[in-house]
Amino acid sequence: MLTGIDEVDWSRYEGAYGPAEDAGEILRAIADPDPSTAGEGREELHSTIWHQGTVYAVTVAAVPFLVELATTDGVHERAELLHTIGGLSDPEHAFGAEQEAVRAAIVARLDLLAGRLGDPDPAVRAAAADAVGRCAPDAGALRVRWEVETDPVVRAVLLTAIARHGHIDLLRTAALTEGGPVPAAAGLAYARSGLALPPETVAPIAASIAAGDGRTIGEILRLLDASSAGALGEALATADAPAGRLLLARALTGRFHASRAARWELMPLLRRLLNDPEETVVAAAADAAVHAGPAAAAVADDLARLAASPAGRAPGSRRPSDRSGGILSGSGGVFDRGGLPSFPQPAADALSVLVRLGDPRWRDPLLAAWEAGFQTSADPLLAAYAPAFDPVALAGVRRRIRALLDAGVTGNPVIHAVLALTGWGPDAAPAIPELIAALPVADAATCTVLAAIGPAAHEALPALRETGDIRAGHAVWKLTGDAGPLVTAAADALDRWPLDRLTYELGMVADAGEAAAPLAGRLRAASADAGAAGGPLRGASAGADAGAAGGESRGADAGADAGAAGGALQVAAGADAGSADSAVWVAAGGADAGSAGGGVWVPEVGVDARLAAARVVWRATGDPAVVLPAIEAALAADGWSVARAARVAAEVAPAAGHLRPALRKALAEPRDAPDAARALWRHGEDPASLVEPLLAAVTHQHSGPDAVDLLVEMDARSASPGLAALAGQDGRLVTGGSWTEMVWDDERLRARLRAAVDALSDNGTRSPYPE
Repeated sequence: MLTGIDEVDWSRYEGAYGPAEDAGEILRAIADPDPSTAGEGREELHSTIWHQGTVYAVTVAAVPFLVELATTDGVHERAELLHTIGGLSDPEHAFGAEQEAVRAAIVARLDLLAGRLGDPDPAVRAAAADAVGRCAPDAGALRVRWEVETDPVVRAVLLTAIARHGHIDLLRTAALTEGGPVPAAAGLAYARSGLALPPETVAPIAASIAAGDGRTIGEILRLLDASSAGALGEALATADAPAGRLLLARALTGRFHASRAARWELMPLLRRLLNDPEETVVAAAADAAVHAGPAAAAVADDLARLAASPAGRAPGSRRPSDRSGGILSGSGGVFDRGGLPSFPQPAADALSVLVRLGDPRWRDPLLAAWEAGFQTSADPLLAAYAPAFDPVALAGVRRRIRALLDAGVTGNPVIHAVLALTGWGPDAAPAIPELIAALPVADAATCTVLAAIGPAAHEALPALRETGDIRAGHAVWKLTGDAGPLVTAAADALDRWPLDRLTYELGMVADAGEAAAPLAGRLRAASADAGAAGGPLRGASAGADAGAAGGESRGADAGADAGAAGGALQVAAGADAGSADSAVWVAAGGADAGSAGGGVWVPEVGVDARLAAARVVWRATGDPAVVLPAIEAALAADGWSVARAARVAAEVAPAAGHLRPALRKALAEPRDAPDAARALWRHGEDPASLVEPLLAAVTHQHSGPDAVDLLVEMDARSASPGLAALAGQDGRLVTGGSWTEMVWDDERLRARLRAAVDALSDNGTRSPYPE
């Protein structure tokens, strides 16, 4: 076994972490007679040779040995190895530049795999059938085995493997005449083939699913046509055994994500499950409601009843008798997170949906949960979904903040309670005493809310001025127009922190405009050259010579030259300036601290910090000379730096016209397209030329709303058909972000799309840009 493995120079092949020198040892470990050693080898296989779905050059070289191991008697866990080989051959499960080569290497050894269709071990036969089904050119060997196979589990795998090759003639008979998992496999094969379920097969398929382990129901329900999905769901919902109803409730989530129309079509089923006599079914149904989006309004009465249930259970529901394991275990419990207990399920899920729907029945159960000391999954949603103002809710939020502060609670619970006030604007003014009290432990959130309250928050001004940081200074500026505290706080921060630590805050400082002029000299020096001494020195002005008298001498007399024998210069880096990793000390007596001989490393300013600093200078002085090189440098970087640079390029129009080629290049990345397109438009680009990349950006996780809004702002009427097509698409448009928010984000995006189509078909006022 493993003949020739020593002749392979494994270091020539790239794996997940570079040259895969250890690949040979991993394969030998898999072949080891000791089961523990073999298990470690299989684990390492998925770390180095096939890592998180990606295949590499070493994967191709390893395939012959993997096939040999999987088809050799006595090797541990041959079924697992055969499943691995099947996955490697399938481009839906294995990807990367070498995937075709990996598949070809497996297909070249198909005879060895097919030879295990008759293995004495049923698990090996089933895994072999799956592997052969994924990589064989036809179903010949599989159909031959079908005629003689007697094990129902193996027959189920054979049936789906045969159907992969378009052979669907066996499905109806198998669903109607066979038992065990075979009818469920027939349902899966129908779904994968895009075929409707024959009506007479629905009942046996549902019974097979309910009696099984539930691994197929999610994919079946997700892929079936609407009529078949509804019929199968109805059959499972009326099943006597609670396991079938539980499997259905759990599978609804996948269906809701796969089809927008299904969210409304399946509400009657969801309502039935929300009123099921079994607690675990109700909990799974409430979780599915979280993923139903606005369609959940149809079951809002049921959700309100669940949310108001003190134990988080539907009235009359039963607790499962066995909570020690299996599919009925672990629901309805209270878990401690961050020091506060979590509101029990399914009430917590029901409550969170009510908040998302804007249903006012969220108020009483949430306030009651807070009074009882719970935190809930609805807490952070109050800021994101901003329910209508309610004076009773306001009083409850105020009590919540006071109770948390009195108990010494910090972190997210306080932040969420403070941010719950964000959407109420001036109506939240009675909570100012609580906000002032929360300022020391939730400064960013509190400053945001105070600014949203507006002039009515004047009594918080002394506390904000006393806080003295940039966020508080920015809140003072928004409330009064006085930029003095903001600029003072920025100057202090520049003394204390490296520029890279202040990138976000510098965006606030830029809002001060001309009032930030006193900072311009320091920031101009810091942002002029990315390789220059951009990191501020403790006690020194940014840009000063590190060896000059202005540089603070740590461990030396205040007046000693930092480059002298007794002087010690400390330069702050990215870490805390007081830590060992953040300081470099001058070692060469008498050497200029800024020179190589002085041994001082001065941190380089990143492109984002340099851009943020340059933007402050530009907003303060109106001089684009500093900001244009920073924009250019950030456009040449990668990641979010490109979008940030494009955003500033739009602000300085028409001064960044020479950067149009770089901005056009940025259009190719959907994440960057809205900001790049805006910059190009404001530099005179025809909106029609920007429609295509913006439509492509609509479905990107981060840029969709911005792309839609820009098309409307540009009055790009040629985009209307594309926007309408996206709005009417049944499949989910939003594919990234939080799993629990994707459907809701998707619906918000569709509402935006529909509004954009209406706006672009209207003959209203056009946006003034570009002039």
